[in-house]
Amino acid sequence: MQGGAGGSVTCGSWIRRPENVNLVVLGRSTTRPDSSSSSSVIEIFSFDPNTTSLSSTPLARHELEESDGDPITIAVHPSGDDFVCSTTNGGCKLFELYGKETNLKLFVKELPPLENAGPQKCLAFSIDGSRFATGGVDGHLRILEWPSLRVIVDEVRAHISFQDMDFSLDSEFLASTSTDGSSRIWKTEDGRPFMTLARNSDEKIELCRFSKDGTKPFLFCTVQKGDKAVVVVYDISTWKKIGHKRLLGKPASVMSVSLDGKYLALGSKDGDICVVEVKKMEISHWSKSLHLGAAIATLGFCPNQRVVLTTSIQWGAMVTKLNVPADWKEWQLYLLLLGLFLASAVAFYLFFQNSDSIWNLPRAREQQTRPKIDSFVGGCSV
Repeated sequence: MQGGAGGSVTCGSWIRRPENVNLVVLGRSTTRPDSSSSSSVIEIFSFDPNTTSLSSTPLARHELEESDGDPITIAVHPSGDDFVCSTTNGGCKLFELYGKETNLKLFVKELPPLENAGPQKCLAFSIDGSRFATGGVDGHLRILEWPSLRVIVDEVRAHISFQDMDFSLDSEFLASTSTDGSSRIWKTEDGRPFMTLARNSDEKIELCRFSKDGTKPFLFCTVQKGDKAVVVVYDISTWKKIGHKRLLGKPASVMSVSLDGKYLALGSKDGDICVVEVKKMEISHWSKSLHLGAAIATLGFCPNQRVVLTTSIQWGAMVTKLNVPADWKEWQLYLLLLGLFLASAVAFYLFFQNSDSIWNLPRAREQQTRPKIDSFVGGCSV
């Protein structure tokens, strides 16, 4: 449970690269040694699955202009080749990665529709990478086609101010939540507001994540009702509540779903995280006071390891190995199938060797000569 970078980490995310390599991108503020002023940087770190740790020095680094302000949030494209970072003053910036770990290069590219968009609270790519959505502090929703950047949705008053958003597994829907406690569902193909989720007057829907396991689709939402915090599950075929459960036991600041959809994670406003097995809706892992007394700003599952990345301004970045049952590896499945095949072959051989059934019929010359039918008839008297 080591972090490769401390200090004022404002945001972060995993980057899935070829050959099962995982990197971590962090946005943070640093103080220049020759002055009291501070600048913001985007840094890429390697991840070692054997030690569950980030590298001590970044593989690539980009220093933002002082006029850009601080990074707010980062969204990585599913390909792992580029990511978008929102800043407090400079709108959104597009970064592209080139090369491998030993020679990684980070380039900044123009992002015309979002250069002067203002601070964006939420950024999200669709699972297939064909859509990109932003939710502004000012409540402005934009959905762009990727990589053409064609504007699909440009809704100025989508919310009072965005709090969270997520794409469905098939990229058909976008769920979003507002600081006023409301939640809306959008059709991503044409940008139509599809519906507003039902809630009681004393309830606030705060965070939202779609299920990702490819079976019956659900929408998970954290709902605050007074001092009671629960996770509510909606069936997206009807958009009706089908159940709720008290899991974290306190207000959540961030929520995440693993790439395979097996686990749901919640981070609290005082530094705890809990990981829930979606199939049973039972807690599988607890980390108390992981970021002691600080709100967890980032919570993300490693693409192919049972490890989570968390960040907070006070404690920086941490990677934590989860205490959950190990997954079957591909080679283990093939080994199991081979074992079953060999066991079946041995059982069949033993059955053949010891059976008195038709498998061991006597040969033709060993059979007794059967009487001809005509001699049998001729030997009968009437």
